[in-house]
Amino acid sequence: MKYLSELEDGENAILHLAVRKKFGIREYRAKFGKYFVIEAGDKTGKVIVKYWGNDDRLTERLYNEIREGDVIELRGTFQKDTQPTISVDAEYDYIKKIENFDKKRFVPAVDNIEGIMQEIQKFVDSVENEHLSQLLNFFFSQDEFLDRFKEAPWSSYEVYAYIGGLAEHTLNVTRICDSMAKTYDIDRELLITASLLHDVGKVDSYEIDTIIKQRDRAKLLGHTVLSFNMVESRIKEIVDFPSDLREKLLHAIISHHSPIVDNVPQRIRTKEAYILFYADMIDLSLREFEGGEEEWQYSKRLGREIYTG
Repeated sequence: MKYLSELEDGENAILHLAVRKKFGIREYRAKFGKYFVIEAGDKTGKVIVKYWGNDDRLTERLYNEIREGDVIELRGTFQKDTQPTISVDAEYDYIKKIENFDKKRFVPAVDNIEGIMQEIQKFVDSVENEHLSQLLNFFFSQDEFLDRFKEAPWSSYEVYAYIGGLAEHTLNVTRICDSMAKTYDIDRELLITASLLHDVGKVDSYEIDTIIKQRDRAKLLGHTVLSFNMVESRIKEIVDFPSDLREKLLHAIISHHSPIVDNVPQRIRTKEAYILFYADMIDLSLREFEGGEEEWQYSKRLGREIYTG
């Protein structure tokens, strides 16, 4: 069975897709009857599915039976537009919910997680300050944490929305911070520690099944607060951890989205925090330029049309 990325424009195919969003039942404009629209996908991409019903009762029943996270089998015609679409005509095609499937078909994963973790470990080992080193090893030498860290996505729908996305983003941010530390007079070990730990709260922020869902706790508190709390609790276990070092590290973590997010807990006050913020923003922003179907596309993150050619 094909993946979405393997379809040709105009191809009629049978696919297994995970339902990601439901957009409601709608009425035809030019005739009587109803249709519905959902977003579905597999590990290679996502698509808008339009089910063109020919029996209102059956159309409504099918729509109500489908839930976000369900896996459906469908036959329909693929259209490779600016927004890829599959049209399912009830006269000739079908959608049905299925129970037996391979979850690995639906959630993408980074290609080289072990290589990423090896490079992260090199950064951990490069920190010689005894308190920061002990703190980092509280996280990166613990198998239980490492398993969750390697599994975690960075988001459920934006960039790095795949297994291993958190680790990949963390490594990229740390690389940028390390480069900046070679140019400016800053505390490199504080900055590297902050970059490695700035998003650790995301290990508890998502549930992964056939789709990635953000947990209620993450929605209510936000990942910066979760990361702050995790790091602070570990610092409390380290004897004689310097108070000024503690405050600078926690400040960098809690403020790393400061200039672009309203009502953040704290504004940026230190050099290391500024560098972490910009390293984080650079990595996430540059990912907006990857994987576009069109040369020009709108970036919600950047708030403008960007050129990806």
